Amino acid sequence: MEGKQVANIHKKILLIDHETRIRVLMRRYLEKEGFIVDEASSGGQAIQKCYLNNGNYDLMLLDLSLPDMNGIEICKYMKHNYHEIPIIMLSEYSEEKDRIEGFKAGADDYVSKPFSPREVVLRIQSIVARTQGISLHDFKSTSSNEVLIDEILIQPSARRVLVQDNEVHLTPKEYELLYFLATHQERAFSREELLIQVWKSSHKEIYDQRTIDTHIKRLREKLFAQYSKGNEFIQTLWGYGYRFRSPE
Repeated sequence: MEGKQVANIHKKILLIDHETRIRVLMRRYLEKEGFIVDEASSGGQAIQKCYLNNGNYDLMLLDLSLPDMNGIEICKYMKHNYHEIPIIMLSEYSEEKDRIEGFKAGADDYVSKPFSPREVVLRIQSIVARTQGISLHDFKSTSSNEVLIDEILIQPSARRVLVQDNEVHLTPKEYELLYFLATHQERAFSREELLIQVWKSSHKEIYDQRTIDTHIKRLREKLFAQYSKGNEFIQTLWGYGYRFRSPE
């Protein structure tokens, strides 16, 4: 996996969701891409934000399950009053009838929960590019060496790892092992391959392969200390080795 792309054209997003966790997560991903993010936790707050900002948003990310108003009605209201603003709906419902209802209300796209934040960002970039007549190539990287996966942010320039904005203190080899696995998501590596890639040892002078198991164990413990899913990122492939993937 390469570093995340960061938009340098500073488009503004209104993020409407009643779940603080989702707002925090999506804000982190969107700001990493260079977007300016405004938040609302209810339909009433979203309407007020639009009024105060004269509808000055490039896209709305709208959760349908809000505490005070029906998400479909909010979508219709926004489209009636701010018809040029594209809307992506977020919903716990994934059946065809629910998607059709969302599109009939005026949604430009519909994403079912749980979702991949990376995929949502790509959808946002695609819609903004299409509706504003710009190229996706305008979303250029300004910090392409950084890696953001779920709640983990790796900053190679500082050899620093943050989990939910809290720094995780790793030894040099723990950091190098995590960075290598995270930048090769979904790919399986044997213990011998990891020793060669991370420890730079040759086939003739191989370290004890239990070294890998020890470092993986410590990594999981340190990530878990900051995040409840922290020990799920590095998966064991019994009798072979390990791979890195985001938890479901």
